[in-house]
Amino acid sequence: MTKHSFYIITGGPGGGKTSLLENLATHGYNFIPETARQIMKERLAKGLAPRPDPSTFAQQIFELDWKNFVSNSDLSSLLFFDRSFMDSACMLFDSDLNSYENIRDTYMANRYNNMVFITPPWKEIYRTDDERDQSFEQSIEVYTRLAKWYKEHDYDMVILPKDTIENRTKFILNLVSQP
Repeated sequence: MTKHSFYIITGGPGGGKTSLLENLATHGYNFIPETARQIMKERLAKGLAPRPDPSTFAQQIFELDWKNFVSNSDLSSLLFFDRSFMDSACMLFDSDLNSYENIRDTYMANRYNNMVFITPPWKEIYRTDDERDQSFEQSIEVYTRLAKWYKEHDYDMVILPKDTIENRTKFILNLVSQP
């Protein structure tokens, strides 16, 4: 199943994805928030470390990402995703090949719109917080890995310009409105 109306915004931490998605929402577009942040908030609220081991974390993220994809699959309107099950599949591939093999057929048979927006590393806006604990250098590594992963899976990467949130929003809306 390919959901042409489902658009991914991905990239390394701190590239402005969430702010951009929140701005798209002010223009009337729906989005699915980043599931990793949700998991981390829940863990912190329970007094746990923000992240479990990499394999468990990747599995938990994939399960939520997949649930978000399936539970919205009847929608025909545009829907944006702050990351996707493609990101968590990449995490599983890198941390636990056995678990990755269990989900491989699922993510290979189900696709988002082929045009994927990626936020480049942007040191001037990068900030850490309770759920963003990676360094800027790690954010560059995540960006590089995800760009390669999506290309390997035949998605077309569109690098978002380092510009105002409003101009980034216009950039995206111009591309998704084209036939």
